[in-house]
Amino acid sequence: MTTEIAMLDCDGYRSLLAAVEEDESKGSMHDYRGKLQWAIDRAKHYASKTGLTAEEILDSWEAKRDYWYMNYYQEARQPEIKGDAVRIFDTVEELRNYIGSDGFRCPMCKGVSTSPTECNSGVELDLIDGKHGPCNWKVYGLFGHLGRGVFVFVKEKVAGQNIFKPVAWE
Repeated sequence: MTTEIAMLDCDGYRSLLAAVEEDESKGSMHDYRGKLQWAIDRAKHYASKTGLTAEEILDSWEAKRDYWYMNYYQEARQPEIKGDAVRIFDTVEELRNYIGSDGFRCPMCKGVSTSPTECNSGVELDLIDGKHGPCNWKVYGLFGHLGRGVFVFVKEKVAGQNIFKPVAWE
C-alpha cells in the first residue's frame, strides 16, 4: 500500500496497519485494506478542515479506539466535516463560550435539555416503546442518526462529538 501517510512516522498508522495485517492473516473475507484507506482518507479530510495534520488525527483516533477498527472507523463516528451541522473550535473553553447556558434543543420533542446528548426536557410524548412519558431521546444509539443535531470538533482534544443543537445557535 502506498499512500502519503503510510510513509510518514505515525503511530496511529502503524497501530491500524498492524491490526489490519493481523486480521488479513486470519484469511477472513472483509475488506480490511479498504477500511484502512477509508480511515486514512478521512484523517486527511479532517486535516484539511481543521488545520491539524492527518498524522495528529489518526494518532488521536487510534489512541482512543478501544474496539474493532472495522466498527470504529465509520461515517457515524467520523462524519464528514461539511455544512452547517458541523462546528470546529480551537479549545473546549471556546466551545463552552459559544454554546452558552441556554441548553440544547431536542430534535424529537423540541424541548430544551440541559444535557447535550440525552433529552431531560420533561416534555411528555408517546415514546417509541408505545408508552407515554417524558422524552428520553438520545443523540447516539440506534436512532441517533435521525436527530443528532450538530457535530462539534475541538482541536485541542483532537476529538469530535454529536450533540443536540445548542439553543444559542438558533
